[in-house]
Amino acid sequence: MFKNSGLFLLLSLMVSLAMTAQANTAERQPPPSKASQFDSDLRYWLSSEKLLTIKDEEQEVAVLFSEYMATPKRGIIVLLPGIEQSPLYNNGLSYLHQALTDDGYDTYTLPVPDLIDSDGIVEGMIEEAPNNMKSTVIPILSELALDNYKAALIARFEALYKTLALRQQEHIAIVAFGNSAGLFAEYLATLPSIRVDALITVSAQLANAQRNSHLPASLSLVAPALLDVFYTFDSPLVLDTIDERRRWARRNSKLDYRQRELFGEQHQPLQHQRLRKELTGFLRRL
Repeated sequence: MFKNSGLFLLLSLMVSLAMTAQANTAERQPPPSKASQFDSDLRYWLSSEKLLTIKDEEQEVAVLFSEYMATPKRGIIVLLPGIEQSPLYNNGLSYLHQALTDDGYDTYTLPVPDLIDSDGIVEGMIEEAPNNMKSTVIPILSELALDNYKAALIARFEALYKTLALRQQEHIAIVAFGNSAGLFAEYLATLPSIRVDALITVSAQLANAQRNSHLPASLSLVAPALLDVFYTFDSPLVLDTIDERRRWARRNSKLDYRQRELFGEQHQPLQHQRLRKELTGFLRRL
Protein backbone atom coordinates (compact mmCIF):
# COMPACT_ATOMS: atom_id res chain seq x y z
CA MET A 1 0.00 0.00 0.00
CA PHE A 2 2.75 2.45 0.94
CA LYS A 3 4.71 1.43 -2.13
CA ASN A 4 1.71 2.30 -4.36
CA SER A 5 1.22 5.63 -2.56
CA GLY A 6 4.88 6.53 -3.08
CA LEU A 7 4.65 5.68 -6.77
CA PHE A 8 1.53 7.79 -7.09
CA LEU A 9 3.20 10.76 -5.40
CA LEU A 10 6.25 10.41 -7.67
CA LEU A 11 4.09 10.34 -10.78
CA SER A 12 2.10 13.36 -9.55
CA LEU A 13 5.31 15.27 -8.91
CA MET A 14 6.63 14.46 -12.40
CA VAL A 15 3.37 15.57 -14.03
CA SER A 16 3.37 18.78 -11.98
CA LEU A 17 6.97 19.56 -12.95
CA ALA A 18 6.21 18.90 -16.62
CA MET A 19 3.18 21.20 -16.54
CA THR A 20 5.20 23.92 -14.80
CA ALA A 21 7.97 23.68 -17.40
CA GLN A 22 5.40 23.85 -20.18
CA ALA A 23 3.76 26.91 -18.61
CA ASN A 24 7.14 28.64 -18.22
CA THR A 25 7.96 27.93 -21.87
CA ALA A 26 4.62 29.38 -22.91
CA GLU A 27 5.25 32.48 -20.80
CA ARG A 28 8.63 33.02 -22.47
CA GLN A 29 7.15 33.00 -25.97
CA PRO A 30 7.04 36.56 -27.32
CA PRO A 31 3.70 37.96 -28.50
CA PRO A 32 3.06 38.01 -32.26
CA SER A 33 4.63 40.98 -34.00
CA LYS A 34 2.59 43.91 -35.30
CA ALA A 35 3.57 43.10 -38.88
CA SER A 36 2.36 39.50 -38.57
CA GLN A 37 -0.89 40.69 -37.00
CA PHE A 38 -1.49 43.13 -39.86
CA ASP A 39 -0.71 40.42 -42.39
CA SER A 40 -3.13 37.99 -40.69
CA ASP A 41 -5.85 40.65 -40.59
CA LEU A 42 -5.47 41.38 -44.30
CA ARG A 43 -5.68 37.71 -45.25
CA TYR A 44 -8.62 37.08 -42.92
CA TRP A 45 -10.82 40.06 -43.79
CA LEU A 46 -10.09 40.55 -47.48
CA SER A 47 -10.54 38.32 -50.50
CA SER A 48 -7.53 37.21 -52.50
CA GLU A 49 -8.63 39.55 -55.33
CA LYS A 50 -7.76 42.54 -53.14
CA LEU A 51 -4.33 41.22 -52.18
CA LEU A 52 -1.09 40.92 -54.08
CA THR A 53 1.49 38.61 -52.55
CA ILE A 54 5.11 39.64 -52.94
CA LYS A 55 8.29 38.12 -51.55
CA ASP A 56 11.03 40.20 -50.03
CA GLU A 57 14.38 38.86 -48.85
CA GLU A 58 12.84 36.93 -45.95
CA GLN A 59 9.13 36.24 -46.33
CA GLU A 60 5.93 36.62 -48.32
CA VAL A 61 4.00 39.84 -47.72
CA ALA A 62 0.38 40.61 -48.55
CA VAL A 63 -0.04 43.99 -50.28
CA LEU A 64 -3.48 45.63 -50.27
CA PHE A 65 -4.55 46.41 -53.86
CA SER A 66 -7.43 48.39 -55.41
CA GLU A 67 -7.93 48.86 -59.13
CA TYR A 68 -8.71 52.25 -60.69
CA MET A 69 -12.44 53.02 -61.04
CA ALA A 70 -12.44 56.12 -63.27
CA THR A 71 -11.19 56.93 -66.73
CA PRO A 72 -8.78 57.96 -67.94
CA LYS A 73 -6.40 55.89 -65.88
CA ARG A 74 -3.79 58.24 -64.38
CA GLY A 75 -1.22 55.86 -62.95
CA ILE A 76 -0.13 53.95 -59.88
CA ILE A 77 0.10 55.12 -56.27
CA VAL A 78 2.00 53.17 -53.60
CA LEU A 79 1.03 54.02 -50.01
CA LEU A 80 3.63 53.53 -47.26
CA PRO A 81 2.09 53.58 -43.76
CA GLY A 82 3.94 55.05 -40.82
CA ILE A 83 5.51 52.83 -38.17
CA GLU A 84 2.87 50.43 -36.79
CA GLN A 85 0.11 52.17 -38.79
CA SER A 86 -2.50 49.60 -39.79
CA PRO A 87 -3.60 49.58 -43.46
CA LEU A 88 -7.12 48.59 -42.34
CA TYR A 89 -7.74 51.15 -39.58
CA ASN A 90 -10.17 53.95 -40.40
CA ASN A 91 -7.60 56.68 -41.02
CA GLY A 92 -6.30 58.87 -43.82
CA LEU A 93 -4.27 56.00 -45.22
CA SER A 94 -7.25 53.64 -45.64
CA TYR A 95 -9.36 56.53 -46.98
CA LEU A 96 -6.81 57.33 -49.68
CA HIS A 97 -6.45 53.69 -50.63
CA GLN A 98 -10.11 53.62 -51.71
CA ALA A 99 -10.73 57.26 -52.69
CA LEU A 100 -7.78 57.51 -55.09
CA THR A 101 -9.21 54.72 -57.23
CA ASP A 102 -12.10 57.08 -58.05
CA ASP A 103 -9.48 59.54 -59.32
CA GLY A 104 -8.08 57.01 -61.80
CA TYR A 105 -5.24 55.39 -59.85
CA ASP A 106 -4.38 51.82 -59.01
CA THR A 107 -3.43 51.87 -55.32
CA TYR A 108 -1.08 49.55 -53.47
CA THR A 109 -0.76 49.77 -49.68
CA LEU A 110 2.50 48.19 -48.58
CA PRO A 111 2.28 46.92 -44.97
CA VAL A 112 5.28 48.12 -43.00
CA PRO A 113 7.76 45.83 -41.20
CA ASP A 114 8.39 45.61 -37.50
CA LEU A 115 10.91 47.60 -35.53
CA ILE A 116 13.54 44.87 -35.37
CA ASP A 117 15.49 46.47 -32.54
CA SER A 118 12.76 47.19 -30.03
CA ASP A 119 15.45 48.05 -27.45
CA GLY A 120 16.24 51.06 -29.64
CA ILE A 121 13.41 52.98 -28.00
CA VAL A 122 15.42 55.03 -25.58
CA GLU A 123 12.79 57.11 -23.86
CA GLY A 124 9.47 58.88 -24.31
CA MET A 125 9.92 62.61 -24.72
CA ILE A 126 6.88 64.75 -24.00
CA GLU A 127 6.54 67.99 -25.92
CA GLU A 128 3.79 70.57 -25.76
CA ALA A 129 1.70 70.88 -28.91
CA PRO A 130 1.72 74.36 -30.52
CA ASN A 131 -1.83 75.10 -29.44
CA ASN A 132 -0.94 74.28 -25.81
CA MET A 133 -4.10 72.19 -25.61
CA LYS A 134 -2.42 68.82 -25.26
CA SER A 135 1.00 67.19 -25.10
CA THR A 136 2.54 64.89 -27.67
CA VAL A 137 4.59 61.84 -26.68
CA ILE A 138 7.43 61.26 -29.13
CA PRO A 139 9.30 57.92 -29.06
CA ILE A 140 13.04 58.32 -29.56
CA LEU A 141 14.62 55.55 -31.66
CA SER A 142 18.25 54.57 -31.99
CA GLU A 143 20.14 54.80 -35.27
CA LEU A 144 20.20 50.99 -35.35
CA ALA A 145 16.42 50.71 -34.96
CA LEU A 146 15.84 53.21 -37.78
CA ASP A 147 18.40 51.54 -40.06
CA ASN A 148 16.91 48.07 -39.50
CA TYR A 149 13.42 49.36 -40.17
CA LYS A 150 14.58 51.26 -43.27
CA ALA A 151 16.32 48.20 -44.72
CA ALA A 152 13.22 46.05 -44.26
CA LEU A 153 10.94 48.77 -45.68
CA ILE A 154 13.10 49.26 -48.78
CA ALA A 155 13.32 45.48 -49.30
CA ARG A 156 9.52 45.31 -49.35
CA PHE A 157 9.23 48.27 -51.69
CA GLU A 158 11.81 46.86 -54.11
CA ALA A 159 9.95 43.53 -54.17
CA LEU A 160 6.76 45.36 -55.14
CA TYR A 161 8.59 47.62 -57.59
CA LYS A 162 9.76 44.60 -59.61
CA THR A 163 6.11 44.06 -60.49
CA LEU A 164 5.24 47.71 -61.07
CA ALA A 165 8.31 48.43 -63.21
CA LEU A 166 6.95 46.11 -65.89
CA ARG A 167 4.22 48.67 -66.59
CA GLN A 168 6.61 51.12 -68.19
CA GLN A 169 4.01 53.48 -69.66
CA GLU A 170 2.37 54.31 -66.31
CA HIS A 171 3.31 57.04 -63.85
CA ILE A 172 4.28 55.85 -60.35
CA ALA A 173 3.83 58.02 -57.25
CA ILE A 174 4.67 57.24 -53.62
CA VAL A 175 2.59 58.53 -50.70
CA ALA A 176 4.47 57.95 -47.43
CA PHE A 177 3.53 58.75 -43.82
CA GLY A 178 5.50 59.62 -40.69
CA ASN A 179 8.84 57.90 -40.14
CA SER A 180 8.36 55.80 -43.27
CA ALA A 181 8.21 59.06 -45.24
CA GLY A 182 11.44 60.30 -43.69
CA LEU A 183 13.30 57.05 -44.28
CA PHE A 184 12.02 56.69 -47.84
CA ALA A 185 13.18 60.24 -48.56
CA GLU A 186 16.65 59.25 -47.31
CA TYR A 187 16.55 56.31 -49.72
CA LEU A 188 15.49 58.42 -52.71
CA ALA A 189 18.15 61.02 -51.86
CA THR A 190 20.77 58.39 -52.78
CA LEU A 191 19.33 58.40 -56.33
CA PRO A 192 18.57 54.68 -56.68
CA SER A 193 17.93 53.21 -60.14
CA ILE A 194 14.15 53.22 -59.91
CA ARG A 195 11.48 55.09 -61.83
CA VAL A 196 9.33 57.17 -59.46
CA ASP A 197 7.59 60.26 -60.83
CA ALA A 198 6.42 61.86 -57.58
CA LEU A 199 6.82 61.59 -53.82
CA ILE A 200 4.16 62.87 -51.42
CA THR A 201 5.23 62.92 -47.78
CA VAL A 202 2.68 63.32 -44.99
CA SER A 203 4.12 64.42 -41.62
CA ALA A 204 7.60 63.29 -42.69
CA GLN A 205 9.87 62.87 -39.69
CA LEU A 206 12.59 60.73 -38.16
CA ALA A 207 12.30 59.75 -34.49
CA ASN A 208 15.94 60.50 -33.78
CA ALA A 209 17.15 64.04 -33.15
CA GLN A 210 20.31 63.81 -35.25
CA ARG A 211 18.67 62.03 -38.19
CA ASN A 212 15.69 64.38 -38.09
CA SER A 213 17.98 67.41 -38.32
CA HIS A 214 19.30 66.07 -41.66
CA LEU A 215 15.85 65.35 -43.09
CA PRO A 216 15.37 68.80 -44.74
CA ALA A 217 18.54 68.26 -46.76
CA SER A 218 17.46 64.74 -47.75
CA LEU A 219 14.08 66.00 -48.95
CA SER A 220 15.81 68.56 -51.18
CA LEU A 221 17.91 65.85 -52.84
CA VAL A 222 15.20 63.42 -53.98
CA ALA A 223 14.84 63.23 -57.76
CA PRO A 224 11.04 62.95 -58.05
CA ALA A 225 8.76 65.95 -57.71
CA LEU A 226 7.94 66.37 -54.02
CA LEU A 227 4.79 67.47 -52.18
CA ASP A 228 5.57 67.91 -48.48
CA VAL A 229 2.34 67.89 -46.41
CA PHE A 230 2.12 68.74 -42.72
CA TYR A 231 -0.62 69.58 -40.21
CA THR A 232 -1.06 72.68 -38.07
CA PHE A 233 -0.98 70.55 -34.90
CA ASP A 234 1.62 68.08 -36.14
CA SER A 235 4.46 66.48 -34.20
CA PRO A 236 7.21 68.88 -33.06
CA LEU A 237 9.63 66.71 -35.06
CA VAL A 238 7.76 67.91 -38.16
CA LEU A 239 6.99 71.51 -37.23
CA ASP A 240 10.51 72.31 -36.04
CA THR A 241 11.97 71.55 -39.50
CA ILE A 242 9.35 73.13 -41.78
CA ASP A 243 11.29 76.35 -42.45
CA GLU A 244 14.53 74.43 -42.95
CA ARG A 245 12.88 72.25 -45.58
CA ARG A 246 12.01 75.30 -47.69
CA ARG A 247 15.50 76.76 -47.25
CA TRP A 248 17.21 73.53 -48.35
CA ALA A 249 14.90 73.23 -51.36
CA ARG A 250 16.00 76.72 -52.45
CA ARG A 251 19.66 76.00 -51.74
CA ASN A 252 19.66 72.83 -53.89
CA SER A 253 17.41 74.37 -56.55
CA LYS A 254 14.69 71.78 -56.13
CA LEU A 255 12.15 73.71 -58.16
CA ASP A 256 9.51 70.97 -58.02
CA TYR A 257 9.31 71.09 -54.20
CA ARG A 258 5.90 72.12 -52.83
CA GLN A 259 4.83 72.45 -49.22
CA ARG A 260 1.22 72.39 -48.01
CA GLU A 261 -0.22 72.92 -44.54
CA LEU A 262 -3.49 71.28 -43.56
CA PHE A 263 -5.18 73.36 -40.89
CA GLY A 264 -6.33 70.99 -38.19
CA GLU A 265 -5.50 67.58 -36.78
CA GLN A 266 -4.61 64.56 -38.83
CA HIS A 267 -7.44 62.31 -37.65
CA GLN A 268 -10.27 64.60 -38.77
CA PRO A 269 -12.28 63.22 -41.76
CA LEU A 270 -12.30 66.59 -43.52
CA GLN A 271 -8.51 66.56 -43.43
CA HIS A 272 -8.48 63.23 -45.27
CA GLN A 273 -10.58 64.78 -48.03
CA ARG A 274 -8.35 67.82 -48.26
CA LEU A 275 -5.25 65.64 -48.36
CA ARG A 276 -6.75 63.78 -51.30
CA LYS A 277 -7.49 67.08 -53.06
CA GLU A 278 -3.95 68.41 -52.53
CA LEU A 279 -2.42 65.13 -53.64
CA THR A 280 -4.42 64.71 -56.85
CA GLY A 281 -4.02 68.40 -57.73
CA PHE A 282 -0.25 68.11 -57.36
CA LEU A 283 -0.08 64.96 -59.51
CA ARG A 284 -2.19 66.45 -62.31
CA ARG A 285 0.16 69.41 -62.64
CA LEU A 286 3.18 67.20 -63.29
